[in-house]
Amino acid sequence: MRILIVKLSSLGDIVHSLPVVADLRAAYPRALIDWVVEPAFAPLLQRTDGIAEIIDCPLRRWTKAGLLKPSVVREMRAFRLRLRRENYDAIVDLQGLTKSAVIARLARGKSYGLANRTEGASHEAPARWLVSKAIRVEPHSHALDRGRELVAAALGTRVDSPPSFGVTPHASSAASRPRTVVL
Repeated sequence: MRILIVKLSSLGDIVHSLPVVADLRAAYPRALIDWVVEPAFAPLLQRTDGIAEIIDCPLRRWTKAGLLKPSVVREMRAFRLRLRRENYDAIVDLQGLTKSAVIARLARGKSYGLANRTEGASHEAPARWLVSKAIRVEPHSHALDRGRELVAAALGTRVDSPPSFGVTPHASSAASRPRTVVL
């Protein structure tokens, strides 16, 4: 089984979405899970257990540079070809925005996304029409639960365990780097 997750940004949203990887791995241990993300957030996903391939989508950079600029058009074409290289069994748009739903639509396979707005989350109505199947989730669910509920409804995973983020720290010697605390 091959699964594609689309969650482009931002850092907090991506962190809240990480437990879906562990949920998918528990239900489908041999599944290959790819993730489309803005390049700035790829290092976090590189440390996440269970992700087979990270597909960079520098949408912010493309927009800033100008979508009609020839170099950007070439990059977007290469991105589209990379996205369509695999035939996915499931594509899950965890973002619920038009831009992420368009990316889910460009990939090959059945896509799933949010059918409704939830508290504290952005949602754009066109996103539900761009995916193959829009799934309604509890409108008062926390961001951490929202993605897990969507994946559970789409792919039959379970949400009855505490979330597992699966982030592995890089090994470093204490002498070469100062100790850091991040809150």
